[in-house]
Amino acid sequence: MMEDVKIKLSALWVSHFLIWTFGDMVRLIQPDGLEDVIADPASNELLLFVAAPLGAIQAFMIVLSVMWERKANRRANISMGILYTLINIAHLADIIVNQLAAWEILLAVVYLTFNVLIIKHAWEWRTEES
Repeated sequence: MMEDVKIKLSALWVSHFLIWTFGDMVRLIQPDGLEDVIADPASNELLLFVAAPLGAIQAFMIVLSVMWERKANRRANISMGILYTLINIAHLADIIVNQLAAWEILLAVVYLTFNVLIIKHAWEWRTEES
């Protein structure tokens, strides 16, 4: 049923958003986490300039996944799922190159899992279900 797919997609975006936010909070409570943020305000402005829209897109996808009809919904979820997959692969590569903590790798794998599930559910959303 169409409503089931919409709810699944929205729940996947909620989960992705919560894990993403959790990762950011944990980074701040790490030793020197908050000090690093305070020490380089210009770098943080650029980071927020990129991160704010990415967070906003996730929030919109939570709502729009329930509100939009199948065709637009399916396209948006596949395209945003691919975008976030690419972002999360780059993030995972950065974690590995910089030899960051194991919990960072775990969260990156979780992000990717949610991305793949979003793409999978949207891709398999059949027209006869609508």
